[in-house]
Amino acid sequence: MNKKRVTLVGILTVLLLAVNPLSALGSALPKVTIQSPATVGALPLIWIKESGFLDDQVDLDILVSPDHQRGLALIAQNEIELLVTGVNVGAKAYNKGIDLRLVNVNIWGIDYLLTGGFEARTWSDLEGKTLSLPLQGGPLDFLARYFLLENGADESKVKIVYQASNNGARSFQLGSVDAIILPEPLVTITLKNYADAVLSFDLQAEWAKLHDGDDRIPFVGLFVRGDFATQNSDLIAALEEGYRQGLEWVKANPTEAAVLAGEYFGQPPAIVQESFGRINLNLYPENETKMLIERYFTEIMRFYPEMIGGQLPDADFYL
Repeated sequence: MNKKRVTLVGILTVLLLAVNPLSALGSALPKVTIQSPATVGALPLIWIKESGFLDDQVDLDILVSPDHQRGLALIAQNEIELLVTGVNVGAKAYNKGIDLRLVNVNIWGIDYLLTGGFEARTWSDLEGKTLSLPLQGGPLDFLARYFLLENGADESKVKIVYQASNNGARSFQLGSVDAIILPEPLVTITLKNYADAVLSFDLQAEWAKLHDGDDRIPFVGLFVRGDFATQNSDLIAALEEGYRQGLEWVKANPTEAAVLAGEYFGQPPAIVQESFGRINLNLYPENETKMLIERYFTEIMRFYPEMIGGQLPDADFYL
């Protein structure tokens, strides 16, 4: 190629980049990584990726991992942009100085108390029994103690053991513990695999008894790194709209949504689809959501202030 042609190609390339850099570079879309555990709250994000909703704006990568602490570390190190985690987990990280913001709360009901070979009609029926919980100082530890206290049970007479949910479910099915609090779809799986399992309490219904009939507990949220949200407000707005549409798609297409859960999470689609009936996957108006979060956090402050970093998060926590 002669010098004149080389120069002409260079000039055309510069002009093309100036007019439309994406068309010239082909794969120059910004990459956005979201970490999430294998939860139904991630399905709207998976829909965004699979449907191509944001294909002209972003290269979306979904990292499925149960390691919430690693997710927070990656957010703090600017290595990922978004994280699906417990609302209280995000609040604690925010209060400890990690720059993240709450985009939405998506799961409001998912946990149940199962008992082995007996039905607990009151929380006092757990006295003298062994109760398995997944994490000391975690949301279910708080809720178990909260319900025991508020219903007049003697917490000191309940032997609480801490095991990861999968391990706890196995111990429960072997009869090593008398009762366990589990999320869906482990509830459905355990009820099918263990003939002696009894679904004794819907934790959301128990919450409603103490809060004027409102059964919504803000369990799981979508968080974004603060600096990324500030620099990409249009993209975050598009992502929020995509999440809303994806959530409606999940609710309207449970069979197809369960298949996606099977592909991404390795969960049996039939079990996932059945579990949808015991999960409250919803988005509510911002002011209503904030009120529900602050009500939940205020109760947490009575038992485990450190669970949310010792104080209610300020207004900047809410994107």
